[in-house]
Amino acid sequence: MTLAAEADELRPALQRCRKRPDGEPSKMLGMQQRIALAAVTIVVLGAAAGCAGGKMQTQTTRQPDDAKRSIQRLVDDATTALGGTWTTQVGPRLGTCRDEHGDGGGVNYTVIAARSGRGDAPRDIATLEHLWRSEGFETTRFATDDESYVGLDGQGTSIANIGFRSSDLGGGDTVTGTSACAAGDYAQLRKQERS
Repeated sequence: MTLAAEADELRPALQRCRKRPDGEPSKMLGMQQRIALAAVTIVVLGAAAGCAGGKMQTQTTRQPDDAKRSIQRLVDDATTALGGTWTTQVGPRLGTCRDEHGDGGGVNYTVIAARSGRGDAPRDIATLEHLWRSEGFETTRFATDDESYVGLDGQGTSIANIGFRSSDLGGGDTVTGTSACAAGDYAQLRKQERS
């Protein structure tokens, strides 16, 4: 609930209390009400700041398994939306990254899926643009002058990036995604993957 909505809820009660029992306005009751409203406002703002992360967190909030699942899902959703036969060329591949605080101690995952033939690039780009925007991502189209190489890039809070590339130069189509940085020890996670 917003602060304005909470103030609107309190207003009728305050107006009822502004009159003395004999029906005359009371300056004292008005002052008490203003003080009470100010106190409620301070408490509400303090709670909102705390919920919004008023205190900076010192740990990365994402976990490696969540990052791995989310990027795999996004790439799978993209290839399903485009149709055709896709194969996973890479991933989810473990990598290192800087976390949300700029520290280099995080991990991420990359997934690359490909199809050998080139699809209908304009339709594919429009499809993914709609899909990724519905996920809350910002998208950017790109193309060479002769449109032999075209694509779409997406970025959002839950990923580092996701992209679609289509080439008639023999490369076919690819969807590549890299997860957001997550808390984790690269060496330990790599050891777990190998065992």
